[in-house]
Amino acid sequence: MTVSNIIEVEEPHLGDCNMKKEATEFLGFVPQKDIVYNELLPYKDKLDDESNEFLAQIKGNLGRAVQLREIWPGVLFWTRKLSTYMRLYGRKFSKEDHVHFVKLLYELVTIPKLEISMMQSFARLLITLLKKKELLSREDLELPWRPLYELQDRILYSKTEHLGLNWFPSSVEAVLKTLIKNCRPYFPESATQEMLEEWRPLMCPFDVTMQKAMGYFELFLPTTLPPELHDKGFKLWFDELISLWVSVQNLPSWEVNLVGLFARLANDNIGYIDWDPYIPKIFTRILRSLNLPVGSSEMLVSRYLTNAYDISHVVIWISALLGGPSKQTQTQLSGLFNSIASFFHPSNHGRWLMKLMKLVQRLPVSVVKRLHRERYRMPTWLTPVPQSHLLSEQDITDFVESMKQPVLLAMFSKTGSLDAAQALQNLALLRPELVIPPVLEKTYPAMETLTEPHQLTATLSCMISVAQSLVAGGQRFPEGPTHMLPLLMRALPGVDPNDFSKCMITFQFLATFVTLVPLVDCSAAIQTRNDLTQVEKELCSASAEFEDFVLQFIDRYRTKENSIYLKWKFQYNVF
Repeated sequence: MTVSNIIEVEEPHLGDCNMKKEATEFLGFVPQKDIVYNELLPYKDKLDDESNEFLAQIKGNLGRAVQLREIWPGVLFWTRKLSTYMRLYGRKFSKEDHVHFVKLLYELVTIPKLEISMMQSFARLLITLLKKKELLSREDLELPWRPLYELQDRILYSKTEHLGLNWFPSSVEAVLKTLIKNCRPYFPESATQEMLEEWRPLMCPFDVTMQKAMGYFELFLPTTLPPELHDKGFKLWFDELISLWVSVQNLPSWEVNLVGLFARLANDNIGYIDWDPYIPKIFTRILRSLNLPVGSSEMLVSRYLTNAYDISHVVIWISALLGGPSKQTQTQLSGLFNSIASFFHPSNHGRWLMKLMKLVQRLPVSVVKRLHRERYRMPTWLTPVPQSHLLSEQDITDFVESMKQPVLLAMFSKTGSLDAAQALQNLALLRPELVIPPVLEKTYPAMETLTEPHQLTATLSCMISVAQSLVAGGQRFPEGPTHMLPLLMRALPGVDPNDFSKCMITFQFLATFVTLVPLVDCSAAIQTRNDLTQVEKELCSASAEFEDFVLQFIDRYRTKENSIYLKWKFQYNVF
């Protein structure tokens, strides 16, 4: 319990099961996913009538426009109205309507020779309809893959665009790839075999068609099939492509696509693929892809700079391989960070540093997402992680220990402390007792010194990131909230009008802590309550000093305000 827990704060009630049942009976269907915050509006009683009328109008007019083949303005106008409806009410329609909308938009997107602007408009709406994968399972919806392939081949590999006969906007590639990504889980079970028959003839390592084939494989191959259909899914191509990846040593451009495919496959099928024979090779390739200088001679091969692995794929691949009985991935990961830890030292700087900072910033995010998926997310039709490969408490501790030292070194990097602060934020969510004490050890001395402003701004930035884990306390770090008041009092000298950057980070630091914990004197709770622990009693006693903090802060703020005013008068000779 913290100071904020002692104060009773009434939270808005978003409705119970009875209200949902009544709303369902009134609407006549079970909504897929409406916006719960609409229940807080003062006119919430009128929303069901309003949304029902709006939806009926959209369905009637959209169907009529399709029957009349009136793409413009009819279909385009009413699809935009459907987009407006979803922004106002969410997916407040039945599952049957949801499926019908998806199938209709899919047919509209794949109309041959449709104007590109209309295709993009329909595609964006279809992406929105398919974004929540848990709402529609493979049993509810099935979409063919070949129309999307023909559409992408016609646009991205156009034979007439370079002649000036066609023109496609620069955004169309991103829209198409996002559309295929969202349609991919609903491809039929026979799609994998059909794709292999279509694109295997392009697989020649000595020809440019290899890049095209690997791009198609990464984009189209489905990896979310249930375990009973794995024989019709990745088992048809995994051994072939992983052997190809192992045999190629010169980092060709298409290897980046192959790594993206393997990362997605590992993330969607945790526990169903034996990666252990390839784990040493995976980490060796990752280390080589970072292109770090060795020794005094910095020999950089140009292709390693252009064809290096995408860090987002690398972190997904690593986080999906963690856990399991062998623990080999964690051993290799610890060895990787031990070997590159010195490159995070503030005195080291180079173009390779950005990759390292992205690695330490994104890897904890990916592990937090996996942990949320395993422990907190509601079960869906997607394949769950087997019990044998769930992340254990020891796995999480080992992961945080392996990353702690590089991240603490990166706090004072010349590229800024933002990446390190984001990494510390996610590591503190996993193990606050391992992450926050070293940060506090660096923060307290930095607040006392006046000659190293960069050290102060870097440590304050990191403290802002771990503030929530610090004040939350909990079983793992119960003494965390006791540091809040000493930190606030020591931060007051940072309100310095002569150092703008230090002043701004101090204001952000104070605003963060004051937002998380209300400044209320709770010292009387010691006499009125007998269920407080020793730490909670100390917190209640310390809360009596909040008044002194507020008074000192106001004095410093007024001093700063007067200083700025006098500086302005002298600058413009206003007396």
